[in-house]
Amino acid sequence: MLTVSNLAVERGKKRLIQNLDFELLQGSCLGVVGPNGVGKSSLLRVLAGLDDPASGSVVVSGTVAYLPQDVNLKSDLNVLEMVLLGRARYLKWYQQPNSLDRKEAEKWLQVMSLEHLAQSSFMTLSGGQKQLVLIAQALTSECDLLILDEPSSALDLQNQEKLFAILNELQEVKSLTVIFSTHDPNHAFHFCNHLIMLGFSKHYCGSCQQIMTSQLLNEIYNVNFEEFFWNEGNLKYFVHVPTSPPQTPR
Repeated sequence: MLTVSNLAVERGKKRLIQNLDFELLQGSCLGVVGPNGVGKSSLLRVLAGLDDPASGSVVVSGTVAYLPQDVNLKSDLNVLEMVLLGRARYLKWYQQPNSLDRKEAEKWLQVMSLEHLAQSSFMTLSGGQKQLVLIAQALTSECDLLILDEPSSALDLQNQEKLFAILNELQEVKSLTVIFSTHDPNHAFHFCNHLIMLGFSKHYCGSCQQIMTSQLLNEIYNVNFEEFFWNEGNLKYFVHVPTSPPQTPR
C-alpha cells in the first residue's frame, strides 16, 4: 500500500526528518506523534503527495484522501455540498453529482450524526462540527489511504470515541489504510499497529507496542509520562504527570 524509502523532509531550508524508511500494508494504521514544530504535518503532506520530499521516495498504491489540521477554511457551500466534494475524483469536469453520489454523502453525514445539518451553511458550524464534516468528505471519496492531521484536536470526547470506532471498522471491513498524527499517545497506542515518534534530533519507527514507552515519550516531549494499568492489568495507558503538582486556587 505505502512504501517509504530513505525519506528526507524539509520545511523551507530546514531539514526536519531524514533517513526514514517504513512500509504499510493495506488495512494498517500508522500513528505519528511528536512535539510541535518537529515535522508531523510536513511529513503527512509529503506522504499525501502534496509536497515533494527533499530526498528519497514515497510510493502509494491506491487513492489518497488528506485532511489538514486547520479546518478554518471559508466556503459558501452547505454541509451536504461540502461532503459531496469528496466525490469529485469520480466526476468529469462537466458532470454534476448524481443520486448515487448524493446517497454516499448522506450516508457519511448520518454516520457522523450530522444529517440534521445537511442544509446548514458550513461557515455557521463549530470547529468540531467542521472537522467531522471534512472527515465525512474524505470518507465519501472511498479512498484506499486516509491521512488525517490531528483529526481529534477539535472534537469532544464522545466524537473522538466515535471517530476512532469508525476508522477501526473501516480497517476491518474495507481494509482502509489510515495514517494520523496526534498529541495523545493513548490514541496512537490503542488504535495503531505502527508508530513514528518524531524528535528534534532523531526519530523512532516500528511496531506501536514496541516503541511506545514512557521512557521514549519522556525523551521526545521532555515531560514526565508514566504508565498506568487498568482492567486487572490488561489495558495500559500513558499519563502525563507534572513534576510540580498544580497549586489549588485560593
